[in-house]
Amino acid sequence: MVRYTLLIRYTEIGISQIQNTVARAAVFRQAAAAMGVTVDALLWTLGEFDGVINLSAENETNVVALVTELARRGYVRTHLLRAYTEDEFAAVLKRMPSAPVDLDE
Repeated sequence: MVRYTLLIRYTEIGISQIQNTVARAAVFRQAAAAMGVTVDALLWTLGEFDGVINLSAENETNVVALVTELARRGYVRTHLLRAYTEDEFAAVLKRMPSAPVDLDE
């Protein structure tokens, strides 16, 4: 399972049609499901980014294709981040060539 956090910002077109954002989110969820991608969370935010979406899928390519299609539509700019659970990241750390670090010292 691969997980991603997607940060979005409205484009000028997206913000000018803000009243349709919830409907567009529903369409995005349907497209994600059709591509085998689960939308774990879809949140509107205040600040530097206008939204945060947590995605998961068995296939990384499907996530990238979904996000590319979202950006192509022109309502948002995207910033995709690969996300890891604690166990997944611990496995990454174990592969490091240096000696393990004991955080309890």
